[in-house]
Amino acid sequence: MRAALVLLLWAVLSVSAGAQDWATAEVCSVDTPVLSDEAFAPAMLTDLEREADKIPISKGKFWQITSPEGRVSYLWGTYHSSDPLILRLPDRVRDAIEASRAVAVEIDYTFKSREAYRAAQMMDGRFLEASDPFAFEPGDGTVAGLSQKVSNWVRDRAMELGWTEDFDLIMSLPGMAEMLLSDPCEDFSEGVLPIQDDYVQLLGRLAGAEIIGLERPDDFVTDLAADEDTALAIVGVYAAYLRPMSSNAERSSSFALYLQGRLGVMEAWDYAYQREVHGAKGLEMLRLTDAYLLDFRNRRFLDRLAGELPRGGVFIAVGSAHLPGQTGLVTRLREMGYDVTRVVLPGEVE
Repeated sequence: MRAALVLLLWAVLSVSAGAQDWATAEVCSVDTPVLSDEAFAPAMLTDLEREADKIPISKGKFWQITSPEGRVSYLWGTYHSSDPLILRLPDRVRDAIEASRAVAVEIDYTFKSREAYRAAQMMDGRFLEASDPFAFEPGDGTVAGLSQKVSNWVRDRAMELGWTEDFDLIMSLPGMAEMLLSDPCEDFSEGVLPIQDDYVQLLGRLAGAEIIGLERPDDFVTDLAADEDTALAIVGVYAAYLRPMSSNAERSSSFALYLQGRLGVMEAWDYAYQREVHGAKGLEMLRLTDAYLLDFRNRRFLDRLAGELPRGGVFIAVGSAHLPGQTGLVTRLREMGYDVTRVVLPGEVE
């Protein structure tokens, strides 16, 4: 996923000097990924590791999928970042991409016609229905029922992206959720470096592979327009990730866990983090968020791949959080009769 496709409507009108100032190049840069106790506090890494051990398929981001007929495909868990450390794909992964007949990504943002491009720019669903946005009664200054502190983080993000301070008077909950999917650290390379998912797609295109979009670009907003509780939860979860950081310890530790293939620890850390920011409410927010972003979408991904995997030759690249757990893609594929075997990469834990 990515930020809203249309971000210029109210641009450059009132960006505050303090908006997102914490997300500096220094905070966002990682030279050598290392695990830091500072990043996990007040949680302890050992506690997160114990929680991760309870998660099925808690390790490994590269998997070979073999159909009952012996045809081979691959599953790769991505990290939605354009950092060079993340774009530096292992040789085994690059070789698998280049040898594939098809590369499947969460969303293919290329368009096959001018009409398709125009349809994607439509703002339906991203904004509240009102002829006069200023007709809405102002609330208490909070966003989507969040605390004042977290609401301020969201307003800072909105203004950094070109919205006005009162963006929530015109933007729908699905629109807010889509906006908050963007990472402030990606602002430095937007339009220049692709996130890893788009890089995988680029490599597939250069190799002549067919590109399969597992969802339509408008599915996210359309789905959430019919589910206010989930939209509120996603806004809350992604608002928490906007908490100001004073160092790159969290980013460095996240990169380290990903490169080591410790996806279960990343999941356990996410729950600890949401609880720290939102209290017990954060766990319910994350449960609803995962039920949609991971569980529901995993089913849709596999429906889209139903006619492709039996043929083999597919390289599937989706966010690494889609792989672990009882409803993760590895488990679901096994339940469908596929042999799914981990390919351990250099630098990963066994």
